[in-house]
Amino acid sequence: MSDPVFTFPGGETVQPPEDDIFSADVFAGLGSMDVDEDPFAGMEPMAPFAGEAAASTTLVESGSTGTEPPAPDQAADKPPADSACQDPSQTPRAAKAGEEANPLLAAMDLQEAANARKAAEPIYAQLPLFSYNGNREPIEDLEQTFEQLRLSKLEDFPEFEEAQNLSWIVAYGSIEKKVADPYKEQIGNFKRSIESSKEFLADLKKSKDKHPKCIVKPTVRMQKKGTASGYKAAFLHMAEARASDKTIAFIPARDGQVYERRVNDAGEFLTPASNVTLLDEVKAGFTPSLPRIPYQLLEQALSLFRYLMNGSGQGRPLEALVHIYWDRQEKRYFLHVPEQTVGKESIEAVLEDEDLLDKTRYLHYADLHSHNDMPARFSRTDDRDERANRVYLVAGRLDRYFPELRARICNGGHFCAIPPEQVLEPIPTAQFPVQWLERIHTRPDCEAAA
Repeated sequence: MSDPVFTFPGGETVQPPEDDIFSADVFAGLGSMDVDEDPFAGMEPMAPFAGEAAASTTLVESGSTGTEPPAPDQAADKPPADSACQDPSQTPRAAKAGEEANPLLAAMDLQEAANARKAAEPIYAQLPLFSYNGNREPIEDLEQTFEQLRLSKLEDFPEFEEAQNLSWIVAYGSIEKKVADPYKEQIGNFKRSIESSKEFLADLKKSKDKHPKCIVKPTVRMQKKGTASGYKAAFLHMAEARASDKTIAFIPARDGQVYERRVNDAGEFLTPASNVTLLDEVKAGFTPSLPRIPYQLLEQALSLFRYLMNGSGQGRPLEALVHIYWDRQEKRYFLHVPEQTVGKESIEAVLEDEDLLDKTRYLHYADLHSHNDMPARFSRTDDRDERANRVYLVAGRLDRYFPELRARICNGGHFCAIPPEQVLEPIPTAQFPVQWLERIHTRPDCEAAA
């Protein structure tokens, strides 16, 4: 197609300049155009030519006569809608039916939309915020529904218990939308639906706040007694909790309990806490770093205990104490019997010879003492004596083939029972040959009874 020319009445033609508005160079420059910049700012609209001729000015290809008369219903003093003389600021972006699309305006629309989307990317990346009674917290799980969010906050805000009394509003900039179905609407999808609306983009352009927050706000229509205000955190000291802006706080106390502190306009509320999901679930116990004590060593100790229980010439059962050490160098356990004075229900051990052992090499891992033919239970005397951080074992009912065994740990003066098999190898067992069963027969009368 040849270069376009402007044809005026009388056959006069004018060649447009090389850098006219339809040139490729101008389109290439659109990529750097600011979306807020009016590309026609400062341009004065062209005045129509005087007389009837002005109405018939048209853009034609070279070789065309350019003498087509204007439409009969068009006013003589008003230029046609597609005339180059029309004020560009009044030109609609979308072409009307039957009109040619303006490539310049179409390119501007595409570029403006792309720039708007790119400029809004940091806003879209922000997490929505849960907001209630002065609390704000980012909502990280965008796939959860508003109902699931209600359930997750129920512990902190008991007034959320009745779902039918709770409504949700999402405020984003100056736009506020009510959540119609909290059970089905996902928070992330609801946020994106607002972001993709023309209303939201128009609000971004005219708003002074260029980084609006997406606020998820529950409203309780029928509020129950005992409303909590504020959000939660755990603190080591009460002074830290009181200095913070958290109105739900959990503080461990000297008595070993965790206390829950809540603050509202009425004052400070403080009670023992239970099932604090903010804190980790912790169970008392022992996790050994060493292998289990071999059964052979246990048998050696039990043989000593049984000898003393049978009187050993004293005429009465006696108790005894054995220390179990771990050799860090040789990676093995061994027994050590300290100097001791024993009786039927007591042991007085002399631990001076313990100092002769190299503590950098030998670890005092456990104590094992006997209760001769009595039950294997830790006594009050044991509680007073067994105060170091180690494992303690007691063996009782030594008059039986299988004695009783109990185990516990001491941690800072506090005791916790543990299963003996956690620190002791199990009693070895031997399987009988299966062929023995071939020689064992059941009596007929036993079969009938069965």
